Amino acid sequence: MAALAPYFAQPWCGTPSPFHVLPPPTYESHPTPPRSSSPSLTPEPSSSSLSPAARPFQPRIMVQWQPPPDGFVKLNFDGSLYNDGSGRASIGGVIRDCRGRVLIAFAERTEHTTVGIVEAQALIRGLRLARYYFLGGLGMVAEGDDRVLVRLLRAEDTYTRIPLDMQQEIITLLGQFPACQVQHIFREGNQVADALCHAAYQQQGVWVGAVALPGAVVEKVEDDAYGVKHERICKPKPPRCDSSIQSLVS
Repeated sequence: MAALAPYFAQPWCGTPSPFHVLPPPTYESHPTPPRSSSPSLTPEPSSSSLSPAARPFQPRIMVQWQPPPDGFVKLNFDGSLYNDGSGRASIGGVIRDCRGRVLIAFAERTEHTTVGIVEAQALIRGLRLARYYFLGGLGMVAEGDDRVLVRLLRAEDTYTRIPLDMQQEIITLLGQFPACQVQHIFREGNQVADALCHAAYQQQGVWVGAVALPGAVVEKVEDDAYGVKHERICKPKPPRCDSSIQSLVS
């Protein structure tokens, strides 16, 4: 841990510009390498031998957490919900500076509701803590893996899974920072927040700095600090049914 001490320090970074526009996160794509020009002794299977149910080729996507720019802090948030009858639900989040150092982290159990509401609760809790600990003079990047919530807050979609009052509170909290950005990250790049969600079932709390964070969380913080890349694991999801989609297909 001694070598990682710089990532857990307290100093802030720079002063944000109120007109700073952040680019969307980028991901590395690794397609299949080109075929060798030398002849092969093994015949290649013909396309007719492939099963009709075979999934089309998808390139590997490598996901890496990125620190915010100078003058900003980044809040990564997540919500956890178990539908196994246990009634377990939790929220977690971490605020880091432009050098990837942990400023504030939280892990708390919450009421078992819906995924959308739990994710929004995590975002609200993180923004409130940022204000409470006097981070309002810095720009805010709020990053989560709930694409529906992110698209709603970015005004890219009207579909919502949260009540209007929660949406309005989030917008109000974001407006208290001199500059703000809400963006999506794949869950593979949101592993610190996810680890905090799971830690909440054994150890709830709010941490200033990373000195007393649960060990499983510290491991993920170290991975992000060293720029570890994670391969994106795609899971098939059922199509979303709402009025906007129905109008397109009807």
